Amino acid sequence: MNRKQRRDLKYKRNKGTNLNDPEQAQEMLENLPAATLVAGINNSLDILQKRGVIISDWDARERELYRLKVFGKKVYFLAAVIDRNMQSDSKEGEDGGL
Repeated sequence: MNRKQRRDLKYKRNKGTNLNDPEQAQEMLENLPAATLVAGINNSLDILQKRGVIISDWDARERELYRLKVFGKKVYFLAAVIDRNMQSDSKEGEDGGL
């Protein structure tokens, strides 16, 4: 620890949250509002979907999770039964047979 760091500790100076410190990062996440956490989860879901990772419902494995929504103070997940064969068929026939 250098002299500046010792002085900062002694005089209780804080530069802000150090996100490289797991404890500080965890504390920051715990204090975020639910809507912000849900937005972060939705961003992660988008990235996983672009990579082709399918997140299935544990109880109904044919259902695929694709979004979380906040209504009031409650969080809901949106999942649908997606037939991959039907999606590929509909994409092939979208040109209208021209």
